Amino acid sequence: MNQESNTSDALRELSKEELAETLKLHAQWAQSGGAQGQAANLKQARLKGGVFMAAQLKNANFEGAYLYGAYLKKADMEGACMKGANLRGANLRWTNLKGADLRGANLMRADCLHAVFEGADLRGANLKMAEGLKAEQIASAQTDATTILPDDISGL
Repeated sequence: MNQESNTSDALRELSKEELAETLKLHAQWAQSGGAQGQAANLKQARLKGGVFMAAQLKNANFEGAYLYGAYLKKADMEGACMKGANLRGANLRWTNLKGADLRGANLMRADCLHAVFEGADLRGANLKMAEGLKAEQIASAQTDATTILPDDISGL
């Protein structure tokens, strides 16, 4: 059994209805400042190829989530916890990841064109072959020796 299978086995499944309800409640929570709805907890969720275009996901919990190939274009993920999440090949174009916790996240081959990483924690993240990523996008993000950058971006 390969490593991806071992990781995937621990992931929890959500029906389309459960995911839609979680996103609806999270949007209410974010818009009301926490007075209504409920913060999204998608920790360890299997969300491969999920479509979250322009979704309101501010401060949502995606720790360890499997978002391989997910479509997150223009999503607001400011302050989201994405520690250890698999975002390989995800579409992150124009996604707001300001202050997001992406420690140890896999962003290999993710499309990062115009994504905002201001203040994001990218320590231990794998950004190898990330598309559209420029040094200025991650200049104010936290990186360290364990952050794997694309070949065309040298250490910051």
